[in-house]
Parts: sequence; C-alpha cells; structure tokens
Amino acid sequence: MMMNPKYEAYGSVSAILGGMPAKGKLAREPYTNKRPSLPVLVGCIFVPWLLFITTFWLRSFELRRDSDGLVSVLCYCLLGPVLAFAWMTFNLVHVGDPRPMAFLATTALLAWCGGFLLGDNNFSSYMRPFYDITNLNVYPSVDPSKFVGTQLMDAGMIQFAKGSKLMFEKSIGFKNDDIYCVAPIVGSNSTQAVVDFWAIGLNCCSGHTPDFKCGEFSNPSANWGLRLMDDSKRDMYRLAVKEAEASFNLKATHPVFVYWMSDPHAEVNAYQDDGFKFFTMYAFGYFSVQLFLVVCAVVVFAKCW
Repeated sequence: MMMNPKYEAYGSVSAILGGMPAKGKLAREPYTNKRPSLPVLVGCIFVPWLLFITTFWLRSFELRRDSDGLVSVLCYCLLGPVLAFAWMTFNLVHVGDPRPMAFLATTALLAWCGGFLLGDNNFSSYMRPFYDITNLNVYPSVDPSKFVGTQLMDAGMIQFAKGSKLMFEKSIGFKNDDIYCVAPIVGSNSTQAVVDFWAIGLNCCSGHTPDFKCGEFSNPSANWGLRLMDDSKRDMYRLAVKEAEASFNLKATHPVFVYWMSDPHAEVNAYQDDGFKFFTMYAFGYFSVQLFLVVCAVVVFAKCW
C-alpha cells in the first residue's frame, strides 16, 4: 500500500532537523581561523623568556652553591608548564587552532634547555671559582721559608712576606699537550730545605730551560698568590714539581699551587663581575631571540589565515 507523499516525511530525521539531510553522524564544524590576540602574543614572548631567566638564575648563583640538589629539583619542576602547554596543544587539535600553543610549548622547552645549559656554563666558569676562593682563608705575611703546605691547606689567597721571590733558575715545565709551568717561591733564605709554595702558569715557559714567564713574574710589587682551584690541572702541576725535585734536588712534601700576582682580590672580584655580565648578556640576548621567533611565527601563520 502506497503512503501519501505528503505524509511521507512525517517523523523523519530530515523533517525533525528542519529539512537537513539525514546523516548517521553530525559533521563537526571546522574552527574559524583567527589571528592571535595581543595577550596571546605577549604570552608567547614573555613566558618562555621568564622560564629561561628563572632556570638560568637557579643554575648560576648562590642557591646552587648552597644546595645543588634543591636547584635540580626546582629546575625539573619548571618543566611542568612546558608539559601543560604540550597537553593543551593536543587538546586544541580537535576543538581549535593548536598552532599558537604548539609554538609556545616548543619555545618554552627550548628556553628551559638553554637556561639549564648556560647556567651550568656560567656557574662552572665564573661563579664557582668565585665562591670557592671566597670561602677559603686569606693569609698575610707568610714567609715561605718558615711555613709548609700543610699549615695553609685552607688558604685561598696568600700574601708572602717581604723579600719573598720566585726562584727562576729552578723553574721547569711539564708538557702534556699544554705546558704546565712551575717555579718555587722562596723567602729571603733561599737555602730552605722544603719548598712547598709554587707559582704556576699554563703555556708560559718552554719546558726545556728555566724561563718561567707566568703571571706577574716581572712585577717587583707582586707578592700574592691566588690558589689554583681547577682540580683537573692539579695532577699535571704535581708532575711538574716532581720533575723539578729530581732536576734541582728540591723537596716539596705538600706543594701548594698559586698564581703569582699583585692584587688577587681584583682577580677574584672579576670572576663575579664576569658571571653577572654573562647572565645579563644572555638574558637580554634571549629576549631578542624570542621576540624574533614570535615575529617570524606571526608572519608564517598569517599566510595560512
């Protein structure tokens, strides 16, 4: 039995939907492309930069000196925002435009990695030597003919007594790719039995003849020693001292290695100044890089809108 056509659509899906063709599943409407708003652009500039600065500072300065473990925990906690941005990017794939959030997640991760690596470099190159030296003692008026190395094991800076000098004729160099140069520091009594204080330098002597030319060797007012803090070089200087002992019939029971200079305080403060300059230069430099990346992203994304 044929149904009257005028009743044919009654109760059908198309009639219920107001004339829309019936479908098994409603089609999702594509999102409308919109240019990123000003708050989005500001966030893309400043959030990665602040993440960079925070990580950079934590890895560079006093807090790391006091608690390296705590700093590591805090730095890894700063990955939380990066993971949150990545999760938001994934969600926006289905309901909106994921590109601004994907850009933010990517540049935030790069900022964290850059701050972490540059902070390590700043700490090891500048701030750690400054902290290590300032944590040690300063000894004035030390007569090298009356003191031995074990008496000044906690010395960071040593002022040698008037009349102390470098014994150039008994200097020597030990070559292992670089030349590790040493010269004994002696008091007015140059016939002392034990020589435990040694001026040092890298690649400032030939290694074949006694021609020590390291630090302020020619400055008559130089009578300070700034202690060597780089443990990776200590063994090489010990070998140079062993060679000097054998060559010149010297005795060094506990050698202390120092850089010969007139003002070690200025040298130590220079480490701190260089660390602050390093931090400031890269902080502003990274802001410029982040701003450039945002401008490039806006130009590229604009071609797709």
